[in-house]
Amino acid sequence: MADNEDLDPQKIGKAEEKFRNLVEKRNELNKKANFFREERDNLNEERNKLQEELNELKEKRDELTDKAKKHKKKRNELQSKAKELIQFKREKREEIDNNLSQKVEELKVEIDQLERKQETTALTVEEENELLEELKEKTEELERKKELLEEQDQIMEDIEELDEKIDELFEEADEEHELVVEYSEASQEYHDEIQELYDEIDSISEEADNLHEKFIEQKERADHYHQRAMEMKDEVIEMKRQKREEELKQKKQLLEQNEKVRKKLEDEEKLEKEIEKMMEMLKQEGKAEI
Repeated sequence: MADNEDLDPQKIGKAEEKFRNLVEKRNELNKKANFFREERDNLNEERNKLQEELNELKEKRDELTDKAKKHKKKRNELQSKAKELIQFKREKREEIDNNLSQKVEELKVEIDQLERKQETTALTVEEENELLEELKEKTEELERKKELLEEQDQIMEDIEELDEKIDELFEEADEEHELVVEYSEASQEYHDEIQELYDEIDSISEEADNLHEKFIEQKERADHYHQRAMEMKDEVIEMKRQKREEELKQKKQLLEQNEKVRKKLEDEEKLEKEIEKMMEMLKQEGKAEI
């Protein structure tokens, strides 16, 4: 039970005032905490929207990058094929005897001279046989060289076709290269935008983290004052409870005192009535004089 001094209404009033001040301080800190939380949540929402935009840009960038890679691969394949044809053409050119045509003409002249010699010159049988043998060899060699010349002519035609094919391949490769450049530049533009968004998101995240720390700080302080307010509230309730108990005790004591007084008065009245009754009886019996 608290002392009477502790139950002084003024002291209870001060305790109640302290409780109200603690609650007010708690509410003020909660208000600040809620402000920081709302600002933090707004920033997080803004960051999430930027993240969605970032993901869309990354998807577009990656799509363009994939296209650039595909066209780059195609360009490299075309260039590689063209280089293979150039090497093949070079090897074929090395097979060509540029003097073959002249050699054919020289053989024709030699054969013609041998034939005229046979026709215009008196020869022994042995000399004629040797001439005929030489003529035969020259003729066979001429046929071989003619065949080679035809083959070379075909090779030259093939080389001309190869040149056209090589030109086509390089033209296609150039077209693919233009697409590579186009898609790469577009991809780079998206990449630059993505980098800017990354920087903005990092800045917002840092600011949101700072606001979160402030929110936690204010919330912890608010919780501290809330705890103190609840303790003070319990103390005020206990003081009022004790005061009510004291008031009830005092009231009970007063009621008991009043009951004793009332009973005493009732007993005195009853005694007076008994005396009066006895006196009346005595009077009626004539044993007493009035």
